[in-house]
Amino acid sequence: MRYSLCSRFCGTLLGAAVGGMLTHVSRFSLVNTEINSDVSSSTAEDFLWERLGTAVAQSLIQKEIVDVGASHSYFSSQSIPINPVKAIIAALPIALFYHDNETQLKHNLRQFVSWQDDPEIVAGVLAVGYAIALSLKEKLQVASLISSVVYFIEAPQSSLTQQLMQVKSLLEHQASLAKAVSVLGQPSSAVALAFYCFLSSLEDFQLSVKRAACQPHVSSITGALSGAYNAAPSIPINWRLALSHSTRKPLAVWGMHSEAEMLQLCDSLVAVWSGAYNQNGTFDAMAIAAPQVIRPR
Repeated sequence: MRYSLCSRFCGTLLGAAVGGMLTHVSRFSLVNTEINSDVSSSTAEDFLWERLGTAVAQSLIQKEIVDVGASHSYFSSQSIPINPVKAIIAALPIALFYHDNETQLKHNLRQFVSWQDDPEIVAGVLAVGYAIALSLKEKLQVASLISSVVYFIEAPQSSLTQQLMQVKSLLEHQASLAKAVSVLGQPSSAVALAFYCFLSSLEDFQLSVKRAACQPHVSSITGALSGAYNAAPSIPINWRLALSHSTRKPLAVWGMHSEAEMLQLCDSLVAVWSGAYNQNGTFDAMAIAAPQVIRPR
């Protein structure tokens, strides 16, 4: 195992948060982050999707099911346009929690966006969720990933399927970023372009996310994909510090104030997934001894 499961969980959500931060700043700089923590400065759509993702994680921790009540029903009762990228970000905790069971993964991801009639949104959520699940299980193979994702989403006629096949061709021909953007630069191709940025620089989180920052919202998905594969240590420390110490508070859109809160959320999610009865339990004194030796407690 290259990285612990906990580190990959953290890498996924931190990667998405860092990618979201890059969406709002200069392509290659995170020194002066221009994300406003004031809810009124963001649209309700942009703010509530990240907050919904946090609510989904908390629901899984507390109930082991996705039950976010009014937060979720808000979207089904509103006529606001849905940003497919935001829906993917909100569904990330589901992909993490059910990564080891493909049947439950597909069922819960579909159910999460079942109120949407747009098959492209469903396909995008399934594609990213499945790729992350493969990374967590350390079964992601670059050569076969696109084909595996296309098979998993079961939507041969969807635009995303066609775009993913274009990504496969671009990678096989070692096409440049400029070429990929010319082919996949439309807003409707954000998921496919994120896969290209991730797979074209698989082992380098920083490069993947910087390349993805050329298009709005792409860096969020790329950050999640690369964070799941390369884990939390791959995220540059200055980027992580910017999440907590920037005056604009980028994590405010997630309903958090610091990186520590997100790390705790990930730790709790891993604990519940692993079967911990009480993930908040502590011991005054730990029983530690050499193996196969009887010692008094």
